[in-house]
Amino acid sequence: MEYAIVDIETTGGSPSTSKITEIAIVITDGENIIDSYETLLFPEQNIPYNITALTGISNQMVAHSPKFFEVAKTILSYLEGRVFVAHNVNFDYGFVKQEFKSLGFSYESEKMCTVRLSRKAFPGLPSYSLGKLSKSLGVKLNNAHRAMADTMATVEVFHQIMRVQEDLDIVTNLAEKLGITKLPNKAGVYYFKDFDGKIIYVGKSINIKKRVQSHMRNFSTKRGITIMETIQSIEFKLTGNETMALLYETMEIKNHRPIHNRAQKKTKYPFGISINREDEFHKLELKEVNQYSDTIIEFGSRREAKTFILDIIERFDLCQKLNGLENVNRVGSCFQYQLHNCNGGCIGEESGEDYNLRIEKFEAQYGYTNESGIYTSTGRKKSEISFIMLDNGIITGFGFTSSSMGLNWGSLQLLTEEFNPDKDFQRAFKTMKRNGKFEKAASF
Repeated sequence: MEYAIVDIETTGGSPSTSKITEIAIVITDGENIIDSYETLLFPEQNIPYNITALTGISNQMVAHSPKFFEVAKTILSYLEGRVFVAHNVNFDYGFVKQEFKSLGFSYESEKMCTVRLSRKAFPGLPSYSLGKLSKSLGVKLNNAHRAMADTMATVEVFHQIMRVQEDLDIVTNLAEKLGITKLPNKAGVYYFKDFDGKIIYVGKSINIKKRVQSHMRNFSTKRGITIMETIQSIEFKLTGNETMALLYETMEIKNHRPIHNRAQKKTKYPFGISINREDEFHKLELKEVNQYSDTIIEFGSRREAKTFILDIIERFDLCQKLNGLENVNRVGSCFQYQLHNCNGGCIGEESGEDYNLRIEKFEAQYGYTNESGIYTSTGRKKSEISFIMLDNGIITGFGFTSSSMGLNWGSLQLLTEEFNPDKDFQRAFKTMKRNGKFEKAASF
């Protein structure tokens, strides 16, 4: 299929009262430019001053240019049998159609609008005007509001749209083949398998279908393309809740070591947050760690840990200045105090004893525990519960059991999954504590 990308300049905004002053046409197959044509046109009416100011096309420039009827056959030869494409296509198409109509010829063509197409292909951009869209997509647009300049920019936008559309078509076909629409809207883990049935990726979500669909939308990366080329089937396992999904995901990644789970294979969290209790006001410290017990919570990067500290300071009404995130030598309160998010420990309006209670609250919520017991939550169906077994702060078992059975440590051990407890599983326990979906059902 071939496309005629068109842009025109006119004497005004209405095809019934205005005329074309310039037309540019570029023929493309959606990937490559095949041919092009451009010409100024004598409109047989005055070009208003404001139009000249916008386009640069004056009455003098077009005085010796051909009238539309003189080049109508040439223009038609470029348009005929091709899809009419333009930015805000109804404007350009309406003028061209009217010019042919004035000659007694009824021009009809399939048409496509790059404004509408770009909204679908590139959602969320600040503007879809040709100038701003070109900037967003890295398309050069020099000499705007001249027909060929605008047409060439539209051609490049159209080519980008076609490349995205091709990817979308491939993904749509793949999604249909894999039966993604039949995946459940429930919590669990999912498995991408190759042609040999080998697991190449494991993921988890509180909504399996929605998460897999998001994978499909992000398969344009190099890694995504590789997965897309090798994925043959998708399987899933329901888990009933987010924490169990995280535990099963961690276990499956360690058991199968899928080739595309590189990030999840990491077992080291080199940055952590600890509590410094040396001064009257205890403070959070970000540091590199070697021992698991040194920190309250660990992270894979310094940036992730720092972002978390800022969030905790805001949520627990702590002080950025006391935590070393503002100039400690600066006289006066911290900035957060002025926003009423600090209780004034930095200027002596709050005691260290009161301030530290909130530090302890943070530690209780995010820190590890030496507790032992059985924690339970929702299962995969109404007649079932999920359980996590904790021994001196270490997860030693997890799985599912009937809601009618008693919670006996020995019998539950027979139902647990086989795994080697490490810090990855302990992070899942922190998720359990944060989301509040598990309750302690028995102590030992």
